[in-house]
Amino acid sequence: MALNKKGKIIKDPVHGFMDLNRMQVELLSQPEVQRMTWIKQLGLGLLVYPGGHHTRLEHCIGTSYLCSRIAKNLEIDVQEKKLLEAAGMLHDIGHPPFSHTIEEIMEKNHVEATKNLILGKENIGDPNSGNIPEVLRSYDLDPRDVADLVTGSFRGNKYLGDIIDSQMDADQLDYLARDAHHTGVSYGSIETDWIINVMGIDGGRLTYREKGIDALEDCIIARDHMYSSVYSHKTSSIAEKMLLRAVERYLETQDNMDKNIFWMTDGELMNTLSGSNAFSKSMVERIKMRNLYKQVYNINNTNEEELKRYRCISEKDEKDIEREITELCDLNPDTVIVNKRKDLISEFEPRLRKFDIRISFPDGRISPLEEISTTVKSLKKKDPVGSLLSIYAAPEKRDEVGEVAEEYIKSS
Repeated sequence: MALNKKGKIIKDPVHGFMDLNRMQVELLSQPEVQRMTWIKQLGLGLLVYPGGHHTRLEHCIGTSYLCSRIAKNLEIDVQEKKLLEAAGMLHDIGHPPFSHTIEEIMEKNHVEATKNLILGKENIGDPNSGNIPEVLRSYDLDPRDVADLVTGSFRGNKYLGDIIDSQMDADQLDYLARDAHHTGVSYGSIETDWIINVMGIDGGRLTYREKGIDALEDCIIARDHMYSSVYSHKTSSIAEKMLLRAVERYLETQDNMDKNIFWMTDGELMNTLSGSNAFSKSMVERIKMRNLYKQVYNINNTNEEELKRYRCISEKDEKDIEREITELCDLNPDTVIVNKRKDLISEFEPRLRKFDIRISFPDGRISPLEEISTTVKSLKKKDPVGSLLSIYAAPEKRDEVGEVAEEYIKSS
């Protein structure tokens, strides 16, 4: 980081030199934002992609930087530019440890938590935290406007919401490029500069000129591939489920610890679990040593016969399935972990199957991209995550559980 007269210059592996103004730097220095230094962007995805050690902080800075570039390209007024930059910097500060991994069992989600932090309604436990509303007001920004923009409920100019929370926004332009860079996958590469260059505003909404259609399609394809190959990789999914089970067991043995866990960093959570009950400790040790549970049975949504089997047990709770399988094996229930498909895509990334992207033509027409692009029409029908139910077993019991699990599913 290098100081300049206006703020700081940060050398970033994805965007190169990023100029941050004083407001961005002041927000960056807040404990709520700095906490993101210790939250991995890809959770336990680093067990599959060893380069994926990048953090939520990098992503927050990158998103805010792209907001600056987009605002400059669109010639948005100074006040709206500041609003976008603040929203970009703060949009992810409510993430619990390991990002989305444990969110499904927490009392609140990261969107709600982010909103509360921006409004000063919640504290992460640091004595120096809680100043975000004051910082925003010092730059003539209403914390409520920033919070609404981040959570998709902004009532001002719609193009501002399109830039920060839409189907093709600064958030996605950063995380797709950043995650692809750090994991080393080629299909996540996108033409960020060109996409920003073809942006415009028409009828109060963000639009893209016709000549940007190819780049937009490439970005949408990249997003789909990143979800199927990186974000939903079966190995990281197993590790995340093991961590989730460890947290669940910890919460069962503690009183009112949910809030404390939510504001921990990745390392703090792992240390806490390591010092708790035997099961949670064993899960953490397995994750650390990459001695993960192994998949012994999987139901995929592309096979009609397997779909029939899934329908027979789709209403059963995961832990009931685990108990029934281990009873047949005469094993400890902790030997088996079941991961049943939940609608996490729509909960954590609702933009994945929405294509509200407007294309502007030289003759003045505005058309939705999904009406123009056959690529988008095809992707809209595709499920990015094929697995409906997976059964995992401790490595030493893999063969034994595998045979019983297959019989259990077939007889259900």
